[in-house]
Amino acid sequence: MRLVRNILIFLIALYVGIIIFMPKSELYFYAEKELKKQGVVIDNEVLEPKIASLTIQHPVVYYQGVDVLRVAKLKITPLLFVNSVEADSIEALNVAKQFLNINIDKLKLNHTILKPFRVKLWAVGSFGEANGFINLKQRVIHIDISKIKNINPIKRFLKKGAKGWYYESRF
Repeated sequence: MRLVRNILIFLIALYVGIIIFMPKSELYFYAEKELKKQGVVIDNEVLEPKIASLTIQHPVVYYQGVDVLRVAKLKITPLLFVNSVEADSIEALNVAKQFLNINIDKLKLNHTILKPFRVKLWAVGSFGEANGFINLKQRVIHIDISKIKNINPIKRFLKKGAKGWYYESRF
């Protein structure tokens, strides 16, 4: 019994140590480098590494040289088994604002190793509240608008289903 207890204590201490000493900033820079290959550049950000997360203040997202989004705060929490990304105050800029005139107050993405090809998402914004998922294997994004406020700016992208308005696309 004592051996099992010691092994469990060791495994828990190892897990906590990995979370605390994980090079969060370097993982972010690696992701930024990979996004750059797709034409997405993140600039003007201020990184704040914390014990279990990485907070990024005021990043501006550029797509093929055009500034598309501004995010007030982005918090990435890599806990190995469950990972999450939270974004506050996402604002469309320039061409994106003309094309998609909505603001997202809060966006949460969650990923777990139990479902490695599925990312859950939840958002609240000028359109209302939305829940959905991203299927990485089938390359599908599906978003259901559950509490509708003002969907007129995005209505042309939505489809009407039995349960209400939804967005679905392949990438």
